[in-house]
Amino acid sequence: MMLLSKLFGVLGVVLAAAAASGAARLLHLDIHLHETYFAFSPNLVLWFCSLTSVNFAILYWAAEKFAPSRWSRALGTAHFVLFSLFTVLFTALAIGVALRDSAHPEALRWIVIPWFLGILSFVLGLVLFFVNLTLTLIRTARGRLAAH
Repeated sequence: MMLLSKLFGVLGVVLAAAAASGAARLLHLDIHLHETYFAFSPNLVLWFCSLTSVNFAILYWAAEKFAPSRWSRALGTAHFVLFSLFTVLFTALAIGVALRDSAHPEALRWIVIPWFLGILSFVLGLVLFFVNLTLTLIRTARGRLAAH
């Protein structure tokens, strides 16, 4: 099995264990916006990151099985690092916002930086995944055309 599918799989299992343990369940975020009340738990961030990580593990494993060309390890590792950065930033963001002092709303100004960096790392990771996939498919097509 490919290293990237193992890395994403282990990250997914670790995040699922953290979410299932209920470590972040005690924290919650209550948002009141235009007469609508939302209750949010940082646990949902852990579940989302876990499911996304397992999804990437399955995609890397399936692509390795069905495409005879090798994936770029450098692009895949960069994708894993960016996704891990996204996971850390958004988990810290969710826990930090849940622990905030609601009496001082100006204390939430800091959330812009981890939010922006988290979104940027997630989007760049997706771009790297699709670039890696495209390069692998091109190599596979060239190999099949050269064989005929």
